[in-house]
Amino acid sequence: MKRTAISLTNFQLKCIGALLMVMDHLRAFFPALPLWFRYLGRLSAPIFFFLTVEGFFHTSNRGRYAGRLLAGGFIMAAGSRILTHLFPSDIGLYNNIFFSLGLGVALMSAWQQLEETGDEQLFKPVLFLILLAMLLTEANIYGIMMVLVFYQFRERKELLAAFYILGSLIPSLLSPLSFKPPLNITYNLSVEQFLVIDYQWMMVFAVPFFSLYNGELGSRSPQAKWFFYIFYPAHLWILYLASYWFN
Repeated sequence: MKRTAISLTNFQLKCIGALLMVMDHLRAFFPALPLWFRYLGRLSAPIFFFLTVEGFFHTSNRGRYAGRLLAGGFIMAAGSRILTHLFPSDIGLYNNIFFSLGLGVALMSAWQQLEETGDEQLFKPVLFLILLAMLLTEANIYGIMMVLVFYQFRERKELLAAFYILGSLIPSLLSPLSFKPPLNITYNLSVEQFLVIDYQWMMVFAVPFFSLYNGELGSRSPQAKWFFYIFYPAHLWILYLASYWFN
């Protein structure tokens, strides 16, 4: 991979993603904070999806990798359910990107098996079920798009950036489109729509971070390996409790 003057390791990029994620969730739990916290937060999930795809190509056991992410999802779901039962709030606690990432690894594994074996009878239904399950997760269609783009164009960075930007923009560009019978089609794109209602398109600004990735792991300590698995649910649970007590 071509080096740039400034480069980031896997761990450094993960820390940046975590910081952006905290800003996003701070604004989610404390609405008085500036909206631009949420804007910056749009960069977080793409960074983690990008690193998950990279992890898929570097891990020694892809099944264990997917299982670890999905197990994290179930543990987090149980913890969040207990927390919201003990401390009920209107804000709720619905975030759980682990399922999206784990199913993304499963999707890549099934896709690769289909490419290697050509067994369409087996792997096409598996791919369909995984895609359907991903639609029900937090990342939804954006998660599917990111996994497929990062996987398919991993070695072709210009195409990766082009298709990623396109996939990030299209849902927001189509959201103002509405249909009313019989043939009444309206399109109400506005500044408010783009900057206040549906600003998910700001994911496009994650592209420079993909370019800065140098392909190196960075820290190899056990703490670095388990950092996201612990930090992700812990910071959400802390913010939820803080919002419960102080909002």
